[in-house]
Amino acid sequence: MKTFVKNAFAGLCFVALFLLVSASAQAQVLAHSGDIAGYAGYVHVSDTHHIASLSDNHGIYGVNGGYNITPNITVLGEWNLVPLYSGGGETIRTQLFGGGARFNMMPDKKIVPYGVFNVGYDRLTFSGGGSETVSGYYFGVGGGASCYLGKNWGVRPEFRYVRPEYSSGGESQSFNSIAMTGGVFYQWGGTGTAKKKK
Repeated sequence: MKTFVKNAFAGLCFVALFLLVSASAQAQVLAHSGDIAGYAGYVHVSDTHHIASLSDNHGIYGVNGGYNITPNITVLGEWNLVPLYSGGGETIRTQLFGGGARFNMMPDKKIVPYGVFNVGYDRLTFSGGGSETVSGYYFGVGGGASCYLGKNWGVRPEFRYVRPEYSSGGESQSFNSIAMTGGVFYQWGGTGTAKKKK
């Protein structure tokens, strides 16, 4: 499964590059427009200390929605699921519910690089012979690119550093993770007109 996710991510990037070179449709980030995206990829978790078995590569799946206040600033809401462990009748997974902002550079181009910052609620669930949930928060920072393949849609590869923080029974725990994802987005509405390039 991990190999499949990595190969799918690499394939998405290759297809996006090919289509970007050949696509004639142009678009841009428009003020007061919205977008929604679904994505998947993998995340490398390290420095778990108390749960050493989680220090590995895992899949990550999620959706997010954004509102473009201006062509340069997008406010975001997101949900992510990371299955951390499954074996011996036990499962461990974390869900991230958060918000943040995306800062778009060159929003009138077909490829729009951006920086992103997110923060939110993190729920870590242990299941198997019972269930236990540990709550905390997370923050993340990273970047990517919105690659328009048509007037209203495209693909979005992204790299992000994420740090969850938990507290349970008077004990705190945190770990570092690096996520690489690829997704498809759709944009609608907005004010302004996408420029056509020859």
